[in-house]
Amino acid sequence: MSLEKNEEGFVLKDFSFYILYKIVKMLFIIMPNQVAKGFLNFLTYLIQKFDGKHKLVPMENLDFVFGDGLSLERKKEIISNSYKNLTYNLYEFIINSSLSKEQLSKKITIIGEEYILEAIKQNRSIIFITAHYGNWELLSRYFAKYKPISVVGRPLNNQYLNKELKEKRTLDDCNILDRDGATRGLMKALKSKYNIGLVVDQHTSSSKGGIEVELFGKKALQTDVPARLAMKFDAVLLPAFAVLKEFGKYEIIVYPPILMDSSSSIESLTQAQADAIEKQIRALPDQWMWQHRRFKEEYPHIYKGKR
Repeated sequence: MSLEKNEEGFVLKDFSFYILYKIVKMLFIIMPNQVAKGFLNFLTYLIQKFDGKHKLVPMENLDFVFGDGLSLERKKEIISNSYKNLTYNLYEFIINSSLSKEQLSKKITIIGEEYILEAIKQNRSIIFITAHYGNWELLSRYFAKYKPISVVGRPLNNQYLNKELKEKRTLDDCNILDRDGATRGLMKALKSKYNIGLVVDQHTSSSKGGIEVELFGKKALQTDVPARLAMKFDAVLLPAFAVLKEFGKYEIIVYPPILMDSSSSIESLTQAQADAIEKQIRALPDQWMWQHRRFKEEYPHIYKGKR
């Protein structure tokens, strides 16, 4: 049976899920950390066991990237931790939506803040570069404490959750731009000397601005948008990652700025971003989202699992 909107745009399915979200959020808030952690670990087990769509992809990626350089046991551990990281991210997304920027900051330590402060001192905008690594959602809210920030994201399918998310982010000086037509919003932010944040590790195509980079010694396509914007607006390219240290505690690592001079090119700046992402993943591979088919454009044959 299909669900149709009435005159007020009310969607029963969306509203019911929204109410469920509110109940779960209330339970998580009052739930002791150790109880929440135990519940999330059990949920991780179920998700990993029954994730038919992506179940084989993490091992396919790890075999392709590391080959025999990692044992089968270590690869299984990485996959389990990667799923756990995603489950913890969902929990943090729900919990953190009710926290102020000050409360959120108490959960976070930062390494490399001097690079942010130096860019601000020079009155230059920052393009924060990150990956689907650790808790990438934390970065935009945390970095908004320095300057307003615009980030690109897909709207949530649920209209009520999407409205609440946008309202909360607006209060936090964090503007979410829809992917369609996001470039105009990013340029507007940079013209105003604000900062922007981009997640650049997902697969893209050459028709959407993807250019070839080397990642783990393999060919891959990566968006060239950050490099083009940095060159156009003389913005500082700063790779940054929010690393889970213990349940509910994160360490943000800000890498040194990607150097840009007269010899820089779109290709070299994009490769430098890929190098920073690879460096962080190699340091702790357990927190990358191995569930996406990162190399499917150049090496489609490595993915034999269910599509």
